[in-house]
Formats: sequence, C-alpha cells, structure tokens
Amino acid sequence: MSRLFDSELLLALAGHFAIVVWLFNRMHAVGWRHATVKKLELALFIFAVSIVCLLWSGRFSALSTYVVVCWLALLLSIPLWLIPKLAERLPTALVSNDTTLLDVRARLGFAPVHGRAAWMARFPGNQLLQIAVQRKTLHLPTLPAALDGLTIAHLSDLHMTGQLGREFYDCIVDETNALAPDVVVITGDILEKEHCLPWIAKTLGRLQARHGKFFILGNHETRLPDIAPLRQALVASGFTDLGGRCQQFTINDTPITLAGTELPWLGTAPPVPDQNPETDSSFRLLLSHSPDQLDWARQHGFHLMLAGHNHGGQIRLPYLGALVTPSLYGSRYSGGLYFAEPTLLHVSRGLAGVHPIRLNCPPELALLVLKSS
Repeated sequence: MSRLFDSELLLALAGHFAIVVWLFNRMHAVGWRHATVKKLELALFIFAVSIVCLLWSGRFSALSTYVVVCWLALLLSIPLWLIPKLAERLPTALVSNDTTLLDVRARLGFAPVHGRAAWMARFPGNQLLQIAVQRKTLHLPTLPAALDGLTIAHLSDLHMTGQLGREFYDCIVDETNALAPDVVVITGDILEKEHCLPWIAKTLGRLQARHGKFFILGNHETRLPDIAPLRQALVASGFTDLGGRCQQFTINDTPITLAGTELPWLGTAPPVPDQNPETDSSFRLLLSHSPDQLDWARQHGFHLMLAGHNHGGQIRLPYLGALVTPSLYGSRYSGGLYFAEPTLLHVSRGLAGVHPIRLNCPPELALLVLKSS
C-alpha cells in the first residue's frame, strides 16, 4: 500500500484510536477475571502500537481493509459520542454544589506518595493530592418528608495499594467526619493489596455516622487472594456489608430499603422485594460499584443509586471530557449526576486509582444533602 495522504492517515489513526478505546472500556466493564483482563490489555496494547507503526510506514498493503474499517469506526463514533454529549443536561434535582479543595500535601506538610505515584505526583497539573470536597444538595420528590435534610457521605474507589500512604486516607477520614454525615457509604474498590489490610481499622474504622456505615466491593478486590479478610475487617470496623444484600431499616421512624450489588464481578443481585405503592412506602437506595447497573436499579424502583468505578475518566480533555472509562456505555456515566426515571444516579469520581494521574479531574469526596421540598 502506498503511503496514505496526510489527511487520510490522520483519519485512519483517529478511527484506530476510537476502536482501541471502545475495546478497552468494554473489557473493564464485564465480569472477566483480572488475569484474563491483563492478558487482553497486553494484546490490545501490542495491537494498537503495531497498527500505528504500520499505518505510519504505509508499507503493509494488507492494512487497506483495516484503514476502511478505521474510517467507518470514526464516522460511526462521532454521532455515538456527539449526540449524547449534546443531550447532556444537569438533572434538575441538583439544587446546589458547593465545592472546597482539600490540598493533602499542604495539610500534611509533605506528599504521602510512594513508588510510581512519587514521580507521577510531580507531573504538571496532576491533581492526585487535591481532593474536591463537594456538598451537593439534591431535590428528590420521592423522599419522605421525615428524611428531609438527610446527609450521605459518598466515598468510592479508595484503591489502597501503598502508592498513596495511609496519611492520605487519614485526611479523607478526618474531612468526612468534619462533614458530620448521617450515613457513610463506600461503593467499592477499597483495597487490593494484602499489606494494606491493617489500614482498614486504623483509617476507615474512625469514620463516624449517626445512622450507619455501609459498603460494597468492586472489581479490584478480586485481585486479592482471598476477599473474606477484607469483608471481616470492614465489618469489625463498624460497617454493614451490603454486597448482594438488601436490608430495611428506619431513620426518623421512616422505612428505607438499602441494597448493594457487586455485579458483574462478585455475587448475585440483591433480593429486592417487589415495589407495591400500596404496601411499600420506603425510600429505595442502591449501592453499586458500576453505574452500568442503572437499568437494573430502574426496574426495581430505586429512587437513588450511588456508584463509582469510572473515576471521572481521570484525564478529562477540554469540552471532550473523559474518553477512557471502564463502562459498557463509554463515557456517558463517567462522573456526576444523571436521571433516568425513577432513579437519580450519582457517580463518584473516586478518591484514588491504580494509575496515579488526575488531569482536570480531581478526586472527589461527596456529601449528598437530600431534600424533599
């Protein structure tokens, strides 16, 4: 194949990028084993780099068919990305969003980073140690009046690996306690290295909430040789395990149905009772690691769903936003608030990650203030 014209080459490379990102996002959204995903990641990387080299050289005639595929992929990806992008609207449920910045380095007087994070934290613009503490007031017409003003601290994706020191998580706990939440929830990817297990009691064990602390696990906990000690440590630290479970409890004499799903990686869907308006007046709250469970939440009448997993994309480009998000829906639910009748979905940008880089996407600690009027 003769060398492509520059414009044709750039279009082919853009289409190739779209294909690779599409594959990467979806392979991290399904319940495959970690070892399988890592092998596929390596294969995808080799494929991506090899094609770029061959396209740039223009000497491999067999690529002519793939070039056409790339052009078609680019042509298809534009409306698939652009139409949802143009349709994006902040849900009217968001009354206010007051944000303050917690500079962990400034608070501690040093950067609690180790290994790869130690040098990546120096990358210009990296917000790894700048936590956005966001107080979001949400109007939920379905919220019983007795629950008006209920506050939920939503933490997600702590990724305790040792790259961020325990002091980082101590700052998060101190800041959460300063918010004085009624309820604390953690929506998965808490810990994935055994040597960090003693941190649970010393950090998360200090979290305080008037009406309870709840957790589910995510896909990164499957990297542990045994998940049971983590669950036990969290329960011993005062948390309720909602992984694949559903429970009903009361706040201010008002029933709440609280459930958790760790699908597609762990367990089964929680056994949620059918909703009968004549007999079930409870407020329904779902914890899910992946926002991809939104359709399931809608089918079961959940009023509020809290999720994580997508990290806001970690790198957000001006206007384009997130590109790499481990979801079957691409970047549609990368982070923030979304409404699909009858469910309001809050997706946390998370607090850490395996890859210690945050550009235009600071970690998030959210306090959700629920209002019925």
